[in-house]
Amino acid sequence: MKAFDLDRIGGRRALSALVDEVCRAGEEALSLFRAGVLIEKKPDRSPVTNADQRVEARLRGFLARTFPDHGFLGEESGESEGKAAFRWIVDPIDGTRAFMRGLPSWSLLVGLEAEGVPVVGVSLLPALGALFVGVRGDGATRDGRPLRVSSIERLEDAMIMHGGLEQFTEQGRSQMLIELGRRAYSARGFADMMGHAAVLEGKADAVVDPRVKPWDLCAVAVLLREAGGRLTDFNGNETIYGGDALATNGRIHDELLALVSSDRWSKMP
Repeated sequence: MKAFDLDRIGGRRALSALVDEVCRAGEEALSLFRAGVLIEKKPDRSPVTNADQRVEARLRGFLARTFPDHGFLGEESGESEGKAAFRWIVDPIDGTRAFMRGLPSWSLLVGLEAEGVPVVGVSLLPALGALFVGVRGDGATRDGRPLRVSSIERLEDAMIMHGGLEQFTEQGRSQMLIELGRRAYSARGFADMMGHAAVLEGKADAVVDPRVKPWDLCAVAVLLREAGGRLTDFNGNETIYGGDALATNGRIHDELLALVSSDRWSKMP
């Protein structure tokens, strides 16, 4: 697939309505952020808040009303039944732990797949007032301004973002993080959409994520591609379903991919 034809989902009016609803959902999340949240634990012991649940329910309801023939996949409520040519993939609060602790780096992520390809991405960071919108083949913007990745060409000159030591140790890839720190100009924890935003704006050069889900990536995949970057899993496949992800400015992708190759680190502690 090359450029995505927005007329397939109702044109720019439909996109505008989607962005407006994401912004309204962001306002609701921001009010909960300021008021304090109710925290529960999922079966895997990861946290979920009342904001996660309310925002996803709101967005899922809007998408079902506006695009009744489309599928849905959300972090909190799961997947709709049946198969559809279009599927919305939503992370209502990307960065729940930051949200819980009062840090402003959390976001709302809404992406659209067409025949399995990410084609629309919307990300809102309500506490920071930043809105990212992208359409495959039509560019990506932050608050209406075009996005462009950096021109850094070597890993030794690059600033690499990651989600922290825990993610690497859980996946048996702690040595990978050590090697990133040794090889890159800088490798620092800067998780979730905040890290990707830095790459989209050319302020950083890559995000290395050894533990990731489709709802973390669908919107980002569109935004990054349109900003001139590249997203693959650690095996070099252009997918949001690989379980890990390498998001770069494109120029350092192959060099970084050679470093993070899954086979190289799969047996290490």
